[in-house]
Amino acid sequence: MLLLDANIFLELLLDQTRSLECEHFLKTVEVGTQQAILTDLTLDSIIIVMESRGKTPSELATFLSSIAAYRGLRLHWLSLSDRLHATEHMRRTHLDFEDSAIYEAGRRLHVDAVVSFDKHFDKLPGLKRLEPKDLIPQKP
Repeated sequence: MLLLDANIFLELLLDQTRSLECEHFLKTVEVGTQQAILTDLTLDSIIIVMESRGKTPSELATFLSSIAAYRGLRLHWLSLSDRLHATEHMRRTHLDFEDSAIYEAGRRLHVDAVVSFDKHFDKLPGLKRLEPKDLIPQKP
């Protein structure tokens, strides 16, 4: 099971430089060939960034509706305990709250890896980081 960071969706939604790579990977989650988890906090972060970049309520609703259709995606609601543990990770690792919450979710859910472009996940024990290109079939 994979845990998704916000930047994987935002790269695609904001048409950034690695959007095609993210699109190919997210398609595997959408059709269910890859299984992944998205936390409620990460989902909210995606929406907040989209709104700050000028996306309309209609575009936000379209994104949220599309998430519901992803066959391989499961939403995970962070508990108060998860959030408290995240603050401890913040103290120890110097990550921000959102990334610390992702780390806690990864530990609690025993995921195989976090899919992210953020290299600061590389230094965390017990959590492997992969990029979308590591998870999409390469053409011969």
